[in-house]
Amino acid sequence: MLVLEGHTGPVNALAFAPDGEMLASVGKDGMVRLWAAPSEIASLSLHPDGVNAVAFSPDGRYLASGGNDQLVRVLDTRNQRVLFKSEPLKHAVSVIGFAGEGTVVFGIGERPGPVARPSTLSLLDLVSGKSRRFPFDVVNGIRALTALPARKLVAWATDTKLLRVQDVSRPPGKAAILKNDCRAIALSHDGRKLAVSSDWEILIFDLDRWPSQPATLGRHQGTVSALAFGADSRTLLSGSWDGTVRVWDLERASQSASYTWPVGNRVTALAVSSDGLRATAAGDLGTIVVWDLD
Repeated sequence: MLVLEGHTGPVNALAFAPDGEMLASVGKDGMVRLWAAPSEIASLSLHPDGVNAVAFSPDGRYLASGGNDQLVRVLDTRNQRVLFKSEPLKHAVSVIGFAGEGTVVFGIGERPGPVARPSTLSLLDLVSGKSRRFPFDVVNGIRALTALPARKLVAWATDTKLLRVQDVSRPPGKAAILKNDCRAIALSHDGRKLAVSSDWEILIFDLDRWPSQPATLGRHQGTVSALAFGADSRTLLSGSWDGTVRVWDLERASQSASYTWPVGNRVTALAVSSDGLRATAAGDLGTIVVWDLD
């Protein structure tokens, strides 16, 4: 187990590069940090008011981030230079991901309150450097988002508890309504399962039968704040404000492990490497832990 220190406040998001060699972390301190554990590669002040979200491109060359400064920035990971900076938006950038090789998807909306502004979900083309609205208007603040670039698949939850899974190249599909607030979602690598937090509980949707009723996988003793699938799509990691990281066996619908890492009172971010060999977690203390998965 490795402990990485550098952030001076809560870590809001973590992301492994596709090759699993580089880790990106962002936090309330406004820093974007790049790691090749146990060493830090770079520390960049890209969003001084706080960074909410970060994502690598499928080839690992680009790193997209969004923050409370209402900007999206795209970094070239080879030389740590900013290649793109968006025009100021009307709200904080709350989520970000890649919907394709050269397409960034990002959403806006301050987490504490609602947003009503068409459109709160947008696409950015890295070749042209131009952003455009999502294929259809999304008019509420985005709370959580996950994407599978190879399938052009994006899933998101809004502050009004609306949940969608969408191929960005197709017309809008059906939505599901959540009963409780959602702070984290994750898509399995095979594109067949969607994990969704529902206050203290974890729900699993079968995407082959979308939008069928979800199964309840389990629960924490606090708000579920982070989710990440294992590389085999048969395991799920969850982090919570109860301070624990739990590992779930999806085939048996049971918990297989639980960790209490030295990341603070609340776990705020999780990520699993694409080869499934390592996982990382962070919390409100600013500390990041990296460990080997069995």
